[in-house]
Amino acid sequence: MFYGDEPSTRQDFDPSRRRLLTRAAAVAAAIGAPVWAEALPGALDADEAGVRPSSTDQSRALQRAIDRAAREGRPLALAPGLYRAAGLTLPDGATIVGAGEATRIELAGPGPLFSAKGAKRIALRGLLLDGSNFPGDAQSGVVEAADVGQLTADEVAVEDAGGSAFALERTGGAIRACRIANARQAAVFSMDGKGISVFDCVIRGCRNNAVVIRRTDKGDEPSIVSRNRIEDTGAIEGGMGWNGNAVNVSKAGGVVISNNAIRRSAFTAVRAHQADDVLITGNLCVDSGEVAVFAEYGFSGAVIQGNIIDGAANGISIANFNEGGRLAAVSGNLVRNLFKRPYLDQPGEGYGVGIGVEADTAVTGNTIENAPAIGILAGWGPYLRDVSITGNVVRSSGVGVGVSVVEGVGAATVSGNVIIGSRQGAVRGYRWTEIATPDLGSGGTGGLPGLVVAQNAVR
Repeated sequence: MFYGDEPSTRQDFDPSRRRLLTRAAAVAAAIGAPVWAEALPGALDADEAGVRPSSTDQSRALQRAIDRAAREGRPLALAPGLYRAAGLTLPDGATIVGAGEATRIELAGPGPLFSAKGAKRIALRGLLLDGSNFPGDAQSGVVEAADVGQLTADEVAVEDAGGSAFALERTGGAIRACRIANARQAAVFSMDGKGISVFDCVIRGCRNNAVVIRRTDKGDEPSIVSRNRIEDTGAIEGGMGWNGNAVNVSKAGGVVISNNAIRRSAFTAVRAHQADDVLITGNLCVDSGEVAVFAEYGFSGAVIQGNIIDGAANGISIANFNEGGRLAAVSGNLVRNLFKRPYLDQPGEGYGVGIGVEADTAVTGNTIENAPAIGILAGWGPYLRDVSITGNVVRSSGVGVGVSVVEGVGAATVSGNVIIGSRQGAVRGYRWTEIATPDLGSGGTGGLPGLVVAQNAVR
């Protein structure tokens, strides 16, 4: 369902415009749609163009009105009420403005509801779109855009998309202050984008992912996902990580994911797969089903800073050095209340690690509490190189800090940490899942080359 009582989180929305739209909607509802367009100077009144609220399919009339408004360089103003349409195309310059929740457009047949291709600029503002009659995959959307320079969706609500709410290819622009509920696939699916910003949105109940930023081949992409509230992301199509993520970035470099409030993701709050130079900062991640924040496979460069993680199988994972995953800074995060559960691809109990890293990574100034397996884990089998673990606080964990000591591993330093209440030792060497050293927390290396353990406060 659409959560119409949620307050907008936009910081830059013009209050005078909001008042104007509200007054216009009230007047239009009281005395008729033609007055509506007067609130938008220069707009084409949809009623004048032969489009009035109706439960009948108005696709042809709406298309004529959209084309005329774009041709004349004017926004098309839709009065409050119910409209039904399908297969509407948005030419270059098309702008459609409604009265927010009061202007509802239902998909009347095969989707998409709106599509645009090759346009420089299109805009949708103040609309409620119902996509429940549209079954589709992740790259099919209630709104579809391909090769669009600037797509703007502003205060648009999308309910019950059978595929994705917004499905974008090689498109740039901004999706802001939108509310998206119960998309079967994703709220926003962007492929090979030109830089898409998703911010100040409320996204709930997406059944496979919430926001997906993906590329066919690795490359830089100036996309931003920020200040959104994302809740109850599912994984109905299962898999080992492609689904179940609130924010899912794949092969897109330079993406910023910041200050989102993410709750109850089936798998991961933020997953960055082969994504170079990713910045993951200031996010609240509550009740993630697997790893809360994940940088994995062939990435180079990740900063994971200032996030709060409360409830997950693993807190933060910087993984897959075997696939080239390397170079990260993990600092100032708070990770707590982790749990163990079986891995999906193998029997037995697993997870329960606060922060896990493998190569060329500094882990500094983090606080980890209640990690049932290991507070901080450096390396996995032979996959460990140049890791520094300094200045962290680890409380009430199984093992405070674990370090791989398999033959051939690289250097690791564990120093200046506060390790309190670790039930199986403060600092331990591991051979994969097996403890291989006595407790090294008070200092020493156990004769292991490349390992430095010093000046930790252990109690």
